[in-house]
Amino acid sequence: MAWASLILIATSIPIPGTFASASPSGADKAVHGALYAVLAWLSCRASGVSSARAAAAIAIATAVFGAFDEWHQTFIPGRTPAVADWIADVLGVGAGVLAFHAARRRRESAS
Repeated sequence: MAWASLILIATSIPIPGTFASASPSGADKAVHGALYAVLAWLSCRASGVSSARAAAAIAIATAVFGAFDEWHQTFIPGRTPAVADWIADVLGVGAGVLAFHAARRRRESAS
């Protein structure tokens, strides 16, 4: 869960108002998706999921973590929670789980 800790640390850093408005539109959604794709992939790998039920449990837990992270940002100066950010998190989770399973199937078929 070191990656989850890094996400919480990164989202706990206050953002000055001028910096927050200087980022390109939508760039933060790509970052959200990428971070949560990696988190989901690493969670699948660490738990060794082999069934759709286990993958769904990982996806749900990771999506709930994303919702918690958005809520926790209400307490950080310069940060605001956003449903669109959480949606990007969830899309990243889905991509990470699917990428893990695709890689696993490719490894299994190669052996």
